[in-house]
Amino acid sequence: MFQLTSQGIQNHRIAPKYGCHGDCMEGVPQLSIPLAWSGFPENTVSFALVFQDYDNIPEEGFSWIHWLAADIPCTQTRLPEDASRRNHSLIQGRNSWMAPFPPYKKEKSITDYYGGPAPEQPHNYEFRLFALDRYLHLKPGFYYNQLLSEMKGHILDEAVLSAIYKP
Repeated sequence: MFQLTSQGIQNHRIAPKYGCHGDCMEGVPQLSIPLAWSGFPENTVSFALVFQDYDNIPEEGFSWIHWLAADIPCTQTRLPEDASRRNHSLIQGRNSWMAPFPPYKKEKSITDYYGGPAPEQPHNYEFRLFALDRYLHLKPGFYYNQLLSEMKGHILDEAVLSAIYKP
């Protein structure tokens, strides 16, 4: 059974340091949460990650993308804490902090990496890790729709981890 876990989540709650109570740049949380996985299909070639907030829809009108990563090799079974900033081979997509309206519209140095939770009220978050039968060959700064398009027909399995972040 394909499973996704995190030492940064206790009792279904994301530790404060991985959101607005941690290391921030221009108000955007930067310290990425550690993740580990197991039980993926044998013929997996790569993984893709989506960290998303659906509770954001009533507030902003769309779900909020906090972190996208693609082409994680099948030999890798974890992303350690702060992998977003420290793992320079990690292909990461653009997060929703790039939204073109105030107070967002942040620079690529912030939007092409982990941009953690910063809700005004508790929100439910979802991490989805996809086991894929190929590499996607996306470029750094890719968008969520590009990830979805490239994954179509290549998803072998997915693992989901849900947790709450309280400001």
